[in-house]
Amino acid sequence: MDSDNMIREEGAEGAAPEELMEGGYRPQEEQPAVPRDADGWGSDNGSDTAAGGGYSGSPAGAAPYGDAFGGGTGSNTPAGGTYGDGGYSGGGYGGDTGDDPGSEPPVNKKSFIRACGSWTDILPIAALLSVILLLFGSIISALVNKFLPVQELGMRLLGDEDGVAFLLQYFDFIGIWILFMLITAVFKGNWPMWKAYFYNGHGNNFKAVLAGILLGFGTNGFCILMSVIMGDIKLSFNEFRPLIFLIFLLCVWIQSGAEEIVDRCYLYQKLRRRYRWPVIAVLGNSLVFMALHMPNPGVTAWGLAQVFLIGVLFSLIIYYWDSLWTAIWAHTAWNFSQSIVFGLPNSGIVSKYSVFKLEAASARDGLFYSTSFGVEGSKGANAIIGGLIVIVLLYGLITKRGEKADHWEEMEELEAGKSHIWEAVVLTVIMIAVVAAGALGYRWYNEHAEEIAQISEMMEETMNEQEQPGAEAPVVEQPAGQQPGAETPAVEQPAGQQPGAETPAAEEPAAEQLPEQGSPIL
Repeated sequence: MDSDNMIREEGAEGAAPEELMEGGYRPQEEQPAVPRDADGWGSDNGSDTAAGGGYSGSPAGAAPYGDAFGGGTGSNTPAGGTYGDGGYSGGGYGGDTGDDPGSEPPVNKKSFIRACGSWTDILPIAALLSVILLLFGSIISALVNKFLPVQELGMRLLGDEDGVAFLLQYFDFIGIWILFMLITAVFKGNWPMWKAYFYNGHGNNFKAVLAGILLGFGTNGFCILMSVIMGDIKLSFNEFRPLIFLIFLLCVWIQSGAEEIVDRCYLYQKLRRRYRWPVIAVLGNSLVFMALHMPNPGVTAWGLAQVFLIGVLFSLIIYYWDSLWTAIWAHTAWNFSQSIVFGLPNSGIVSKYSVFKLEAASARDGLFYSTSFGVEGSKGANAIIGGLIVIVLLYGLITKRGEKADHWEEMEELEAGKSHIWEAVVLTVIMIAVVAAGALGYRWYNEHAEEIAQISEMMEETMNEQEQPGAEAPVVEQPAGQQPGAETPAVEQPAGQQPGAETPAAEEPAAEQLPEQGSPIL
């Protein structure tokens, strides 16, 4: 006989049902007789008793067995439920919609704001902090160059001041690496970023390095090859010095890696910590990445478009494969092949050393090349990067591949249910202060515009006067036989000439009296 029939028969004989307790079963003699539910299991509206439920139901349950084996709308008391239909929860087995004081509040999956996010992760503030990271990183780089013989070592290796100065433009990004590791280590809330930064097996590994090199060199090399075939550029061999080649590779890796750390690690992860929708992190860091390239020389609209698309492509690599290393080495291979290998402008900047060199007179704008911004400013390169983005998105859609690793999921569960209203208050105060300061500054500028213009004109005039060279004093010819530093004899004043009057110039001999240059003196 099955358990259902056993329970029904016991009820039919009028026997007192038993209540399930921690120590076992005990008779429940005080339970009033109430009608059974049709199925003998109790209704959905029954509620567990304070003792933890059992087989007893409240009068609202309309059955002696309550929701101990039934309803999904029953609620557990602090002592916990028994065997509801919702599975194990907190102190007992309660209903699926019941509340259990013993369990953590559920994570709200509908809100696009995550509980673990800080007010510093809001897009404008996170973008500002990324710029600050760049600025303070440059200060640290200056300190490194001051206390370490970096320039002297560069001169020993290159022997060229211009080459060393250009090389240091790449090396100066070392401060960003140092500062990122400091702020990640100091602030506990940033510790999950280490998972995206260091080796993780599935994304940051040796295969990721090879994939990045192939991606960067392959895309950039294809664009350059097409430019040569179409006659837009002409390249000739310059020189290959293995040691310098490797030194430039290291420094370009430092520069490219620093940009990826700022945008695809620090900023991307901050936006993922704040916003549940990954598209905000993907597009947000790409827009900041594009904005940071606006001051570059020779920048064009097509060039900025490609910088943005590259940011999106690298962000998708982070999303689908959790591989910062692939992004770093793809960025490195792109910059290195374009600037150091082929000698083309990299974001408008031409390297002082390259294996091949561009014949500038032969360069012209084409489908895969821009004379002002290089390959990055071409329509063809934009089409290739855009095509790669479409391929990655289709791959993720077809394979139903989602985010490889959400490094903030555990923190979000810990922060679920906590109020962050104070963050909104602080942000509101900051925004009001910024707007007020801007309004006051604008008003003050309008009130003192004339004075500011006068001061600017005076400063400009002073600088122009300092730049003008002074009149050179005439050099007095030293008489023959006179010791250097001896007093030059005064010129005898002709008789009858007033003091201060101009001394008549000595008559020059006639031209025919001078001997011809190169002829013997007679």
